[in-house]
Amino acid sequence: MRKYELKINDKPFSVHVVEFSAEEAQLEVNGQSYRVAIDKISEELGASGEAPPVRSFSSSAPVTAPAYVGAMPGSDDAGSVRAPIPGSIMAIFVKSGDKVQAGQPLYKMEAMKMENEINAHLDGTISAIHVHPGDSVNQGQEIMAIAPAAVLKNRRKSDL
Repeated sequence: MRKYELKINDKPFSVHVVEFSAEEAQLEVNGQSYRVAIDKISEELGASGEAPPVRSFSSSAPVTAPAYVGAMPGSDDAGSVRAPIPGSIMAIFVKSGDKVQAGQPLYKMEAMKMENEINAHLDGTISAIHVHPGDSVNQGQEIMAIAPAAVLKNRRKSDL
């Protein structure tokens, strides 16, 4: 994917983004591999409502990847599948009613001239799809919904 040559506190870092999905990133930092869990992506807006200018910083803290915009597992909105960044939907690999497993590809989007395959973050059944190939989406926009498998099992037991 992409490779960055960075300096943090005057120390050089070579960061290679090997894989990036809505749930996790695989990075190589100075030759060392890291898997980074992505919890939330957000964009800070300035007083004018525009994104602030890019700023440099110095820090001794570890570098982490941006986070995923979406619900935390276990929340009421845990089955929501949201766009991790603005882009365009290229393909949808599932249809409403399909059973999916965590890690299974759901859709492909183009963002910042890169193709990104977005995977399911939980087991369940596709309950809604809100977009079509060719649609433009905003960061955080709900793309589809998954009825979690655990919820479906509990409903079946209670319906008996």
